[in-house]
Amino acid sequence: MSVLVRSLEFVEPIIRGWDYSKPLFIGLEGPQGSGKTYVSTKLVKELSIKFQKLNIIRCSLDDFYLTFEEQKNVSELNRGNLLLQGRGLPGTHDLRLLSECFAQIEKGSDNVTIPFYDKSLHKGKGDRAPENEWTHLQGRKVDVVIFEGWFVGYRAYKNEMILKHKWEEIRKQHEPKFDSVRYEHIAKLDHDLSLYEQIWARFDCFLYITTSDLANVYVWRHEQEQSLIEAKGTGMTDEEVEQFVDRYMPAYYLYYERLPEMERLVKFSARFDIDIHRNVTN
Repeated sequence: MSVLVRSLEFVEPIIRGWDYSKPLFIGLEGPQGSGKTYVSTKLVKELSIKFQKLNIIRCSLDDFYLTFEEQKNVSELNRGNLLLQGRGLPGTHDLRLLSECFAQIEKGSDNVTIPFYDKSLHKGKGDRAPENEWTHLQGRKVDVVIFEGWFVGYRAYKNEMILKHKWEEIRKQHEPKFDSVRYEHIAKLDHDLSLYEQIWARFDCFLYITTSDLANVYVWRHEQEQSLIEAKGTGMTDEEVEQFVDRYMPAYYLYYERLPEMERLVKFSARFDIDIHRNVTN
């Protein structure tokens, strides 16, 4: 059975029973390449057909990346820190803009604007698109939000001793892959991640996609790149894909196993374990 089918089965009764004195916030996590964007997009489409009186929207953590210039400044301020040499990880999003957007939705505003991030700008380095390309939701309050991202729901350690011990274990296990990632870079990652927990705190429902082997992220990314090459005639080499994914792996190895902690922080939660073919196994 697919994640989409299982997700629909899980959230439909929640949506049906919600009193809508406030919007229903649904967080959706899934490793890169696991199909979370497809699932979130199809969820909105299917649920909007079944609940036509409700305004159901989807947005992504990716929508709230820093601007090109802001990201450039972050990278320059953190020279030598591979984790912040480009967008993607905690510390590369505009959390103030995201909080303001969620606050507008939460208070029932009928005039909500969601930014659009164009990943094709600046030769693939990306930038926030002009406001006329943003999504403008006017004339109707938002009832249900499905918010997706690869590290949505990740929780920081906030404990130097535990974090340092955990990172040392990971670094040794994968030596020499992370030899250039120093503990101070990990401490910065943990601090930055802690700032996102104010966003997760708004969730009423949390759906998370897990896989038994994080190496699947490499396989899925290779598949995505191959599809891109077939469609556009250009893309990253296998070696470039490996290097691309490597930058994200410290966060996966540190925080992925902590996702179940979100279950005690929300009213509703569901976990979907998938195999390499993205079929649900639990």
